[in-house]
Amino acid sequence: MRLRRCLIVPVVAATLAFPAAHAAEIQQTRDGVTLTYQDQSGSTVAAVRDRIIATFFATYPRERRDYHPAAPSSVRIVMDPSYDGVAYVGEKEKSATITINPRWLEKHPNDTDLVTHEAMHIVQGYPGYASEQAPSWLVEGIADYARDHYGVDNAAGGWALPSQVKPEHKVDTGYRVTGAFLKWSEAGHPGLVKALDAALRKGTYTPALWKAHTGEDLAALWEAYVAHQGNGARGA
Repeated sequence: MRLRRCLIVPVVAATLAFPAAHAAEIQQTRDGVTLTYQDQSGSTVAAVRDRIIATFFATYPRERRDYHPAAPSSVRIVMDPSYDGVAYVGEKEKSATITINPRWLEKHPNDTDLVTHEAMHIVQGYPGYASEQAPSWLVEGIADYARDHYGVDNAAGGWALPSQVKPEHKVDTGYRVTGAFLKWSEAGHPGLVKALDAALRKGTYTPALWKAHTGEDLAALWEAYVAHQGNGARGA
């Protein structure tokens, strides 16, 4: 069935934490990608909802094009007041669904680039998350590297990769810490992140890939990064 570019199906009006929010299901198709946005509880105001949708279309098609053109072309974003985290992408039947806690957006209405991070998880589609073939610190580091690279307005959301290495930081801290390390490593070794991403998706990742692509093993590369940042922090 051919999808209309913008299909808005209002449900029963409802208001939770946000004023003037309305339950809705919105479907849009752009750049070969269809997004279905669902907020059955009416928990998010229209302005935030529209920024979420705009951020998705500004980032996911580019992430998909650059890293995994065969990634899902149909994605759902679900606002779920019963979820007490920030946002996540599920597994198996929910591997193309971004679930968001609307209470987080109530407190941080400008943090809509969280969608950029979660959308990258859909692009990644790695088997065996948190395994030797797909260590969680690297998976999350790549997703934050992508948020930094593709994000629409991270500054408005108060989000940035760290510019300094603190004593407690390690290469496997994950998220922003690993994302900053990846950004530095990519600058010196173009193509590294895509090579890691491809291996993670194929299930062929091993720590030896770092030396193969940079000439340094992971521990030595981290030490070089720490030294470059001008800190006394250590610890791979």
